[in-house]
Amino acid sequence: MARSAPAGDLDEAVHGLIGKNPILGSLPPEERRVLVRRSAVLTLEAREPLFAEGDEGRALYVVLQGFVKLASTTPSGREVILNVAGPGNVFGELAVLNGWARAASAVALSPCRLLSIDGRMLTQALAKTPQAMLAVIRLLSERLSATTAQMTDAVDLPAPARLAKALIHLASLHARADPDGLCIGLRLSQQELGALTGLTRESINKHLAHFRDAGCVRLSGRDITVVDLGALRQYL
Repeated sequence: MARSAPAGDLDEAVHGLIGKNPILGSLPPEERRVLVRRSAVLTLEAREPLFAEGDEGRALYVVLQGFVKLASTTPSGREVILNVAGPGNVFGELAVLNGWARAASAVALSPCRLLSIDGRMLTQALAKTPQAMLAVIRLLSERLSATTAQMTDAVDLPAPARLAKALIHLASLHARADPDGLCIGLRLSQQELGALTGLTRESINKHLAHFRDAGCVRLSGRDITVVDLGALRQYL
């Protein structure tokens, strides 16, 4: 179960991270600081669930450290990964803003620290700031566009292109540079990569091996390092 502690006075680096978020960053600085001081910091272990699909949305979350998988389940029981949230990313805002149940589950992929912001306090702060409401509209539009693009890719793109696009996206958002290239530190299983791309585990295994043999990636357990980004883009 997630451990909770008052946020209190977080350091300036954390405030800087929060300020870069489109919604929270659009609030006046003092309003943002008050909101943060009244929030809580949650600590989760790797693979620990935060909330389940269908739960009531009472808070939204800012990732301070680690990675969180957001996924839904199809009627047939298949997992579909909608997004992976990393440091600075906000998730859970849709259920807070529209009052609906959670449309996805959230599970920590690694040890995580999350800032949990009470939904009622957030909506009160947003109501006082027209600029923040515009930021909400933009974010919701971006989420809709991303979901539409993901659905289109699942229909139109061949399997190698889908996997290549997912790896490039993950590398651009969540990779760390090492001497060999860009290491995607999420440690996703092949089944989870399949849930992210709409491919079977067998197909993921086949195409990862092809990318490795072509010199595009290096594989070490669940760690994937993109060693030739240009070559990987040739599959798109």
